[in-house]
Amino acid sequence: MRRGLIAFDRFAGLIIAVVLIAAGAAALGWRYDQIPDAGNRLEIAGLTDLPQMSWWPWATGAGGVLLVVLGLTWLARHLPRRGTGQLRLAGSDDTGRLTTDANSAAATAGKVLAQTPGVRDGSGRVVLDRGQLVAELTATLEPGADLDAVRAAAELASSELGQVIGRDDLYHRVELRVARGDKTPTAGRVQ
Repeated sequence: MRRGLIAFDRFAGLIIAVVLIAAGAAALGWRYDQIPDAGNRLEIAGLTDLPQMSWWPWATGAGGVLLVVLGLTWLARHLPRRGTGQLRLAGSDDTGRLTTDANSAAATAGKVLAQTPGVRDGSGRVVLDRGQLVAELTATLEPGADLDAVRAAAELASSELGQVIGRDDLYHRVELRVARGDKTPTAGRVQ
């Protein structure tokens, strides 16, 4: 979550907590007669007539829809966001800002990895994982793939990706998956 959202959450939580504690304390004080003459001083004139008004169902329906939209918006803003979008590069200063689309570079590195013999498919993305910038490369291997060749290709793709992005704080994660069926052509095998 972003810092502004965290600060707003804490502030809203504090306000809601204070209001609920005050309402609970007032209800307990009223229940146990700790507030003298509370029944005589508390008047809610006209509140009992509201449900009979012709506009009341529309107003409560609109209020309910508004609360649902607010709740869904609140939940959507709190979904974990792992994507990075644009990354600022070294060399950015007051005269200009250098950025890169890290996900495009990682996707290209995944495609380069997919060109290795024995690799069926490759993909890549850059994410924020527990505050760390991580380039994730994923490769789907044929069951008979040469793991040493795939390892060397993955190291090379990760190294080149690090050079392209140009960030010292970029970590790398390579996930190798083995495909269920072998699709590599073999001599003497009928397809």
